[in-house]
Order: sequence, then structure tokens, then C-alpha cells
Amino acid sequence: MIVAENIAHAYQAGDRQVPILHGISLHVRAGEMVAVMGPSGSGKSTLLYCLAGLVRPTQGDTVLGGTRLSSQNDTELAKMRRAQLGFVFQSYNLMPTLSGFENVALPFRLGKQQVPTEKINQTLATVGLAERAHALPSQMSGGEQQRVALARVLAMRPPIVFADEPTGALDTRTGVTMLNELVDLAHGEGHCVLTVTHDPSVAARCDRVLFLFNGTLAHSEQQPSVDKVSTIMADLTAQLERSRDEAGR
Repeated sequence: MIVAENIAHAYQAGDRQVPILHGISLHVRAGEMVAVMGPSGSGKSTLLYCLAGLVRPTQGDTVLGGTRLSSQNDTELAKMRRAQLGFVFQSYNLMPTLSGFENVALPFRLGKQQVPTEKINQTLATVGLAERAHALPSQMSGGEQQRVALARVLAMRPPIVFADEPTGALDTRTGVTMLNELVDLAHGEGHCVLTVTHDPSVAARCDRVLFLFNGTLAHSEQQPSVDKVSTIMADLTAQLERSRDEAGR
């Protein structure tokens, strides 16, 4: 459902370009939850934004659910994201003037669909926010805002979900509950989830883990365990530190 073809990206810094991604190709199948991990600065979030059509890559292309992103203009991309994609980002992306319930209902309203009030209330209860449905984001903690963002995805159940540290602001118990919901969504027919995480316990719940290193795909681990993920991350981090030490000599 997600196919990346030789994705490269660079940022403009003054009169020079700073490369971030170097020709990454990957795929995520229907019914699969895939994690992306890597040392800080390896390009994880940039890759997520390129795959989701939020940033156009310098090189390469992405196909989402059969739609080639390079063939879509900005308006078409916005419509596709609204109808087919779900996002859970660290910034939460909640509308500050809307209540928790209204933020979850917003994708339905934008898509000119009837708002499923009962379903939204049930979803908010699932994420532990039944009593906070009418609170504004400014009246919520970071963890509560993250749960609203997750509830928005769980209520819509879009075919493709992109999540950047989806449990980062949650306590352990709530994080496990939310992760269970994402796993169930990913394993549903016609759905998939791609998540960026630094947490080995989150990665271990995924079907595969893709490891980035300096903007390249360094390793892929099938059916990962916490210990295996932790070992690979430790090796990549040590390798990064050695390369920085050598560059500083």
C-alpha cells in the first residue's frame, strides 16, 4: 500500500544543499505495521513526510494505495490525504478552537460526511477521554492531546496511517492501550501503519522494523524483538559516534 522508489531529499541552507535522504526504496503491504528507527538525524521524520506527500522529495517517487504522488497537484494531494491517510504527529495538529470531540469529527466534516456521533464518543472512551470530549486542546495535557490525535485516526480508520512517535507523550499503561489499537487497525483488511519510533517496545509490536543510518536504509528486521531492536540501535549509534569522532580529527 506504500511504495517508495529511490527517495532522496535535501534541504536548502543558504547557497548550498544539505542532503538528508539518499535513495531509499521500501514497501509496506496491506495488513502490515512497519516501524522506522535510527539514530537522531538519520532522516526518519523527513522520510515520513516525503512518503505522506507532505514534502516533495528532491528525487524519487511514492505510490500510496496505487496513486503516484508525483502525478498529483497540491489540491489533489490534499484531497487524497483527507480521504485515504491518517496522521499522528508529535505536534498533534489539533485545531485550538475546537473541542476534543470536534477535532475527531473534523475529517468527517471536511469530507462532507455525516458525523458519526456515537462512534466518536465510543472512540474517545476507548482512549480514556470520555470526560474530556468537550475540552479545548489548551485545556489538555500533552498526553491527552496525543490521545485525541489517535482517536481521530481510529474513528476515521483510513487505509494508510503515518505515525511519528505515537506513544511518546503517553504513560506506559496508556501507551500500551493506544499501541494495541494501532496494531489492530494495521492488521485489518485493507489497512497499514508506518510509524517512526525510538522505543524498542513499540518497534517490537510491529511486523518489520526498517533502520535508517545517515539517510540510507541500513537494515530490515522481520518479526523483531525488544532485545534485537535494542542491539541494532546500539550498534548504529556507536557507528555514528565513531564516524563523528573520525570526522572531527
